[in-house]
Amino acid sequence: MVPFAEFLENAAAKREFVNILFEERVFELIGTLRELSLPSLPLEQGGVPHELVGGLAVFLHVENADSTLR
Repeated sequence: MVPFAEFLENAAAKREFVNILFEERVFELIGTLRELSLPSLPLEQGGVPHELVGGLAVFLHVENADSTLR
């Protein structure tokens, strides 16, 4: 996933409108979900079984497959 600043630069270069407050929160949420769900991080280390489901799970899966889609 591209950093938020790079996302804004790309949007500006394409002359796209961006809801900065919303997008920044989405970037923060995705970052938190990644931190929680990576194999070597808190949930795995604590032996806590977990799954990420729903729309955010799909988003992360697609993002991991091809980060140029955002």
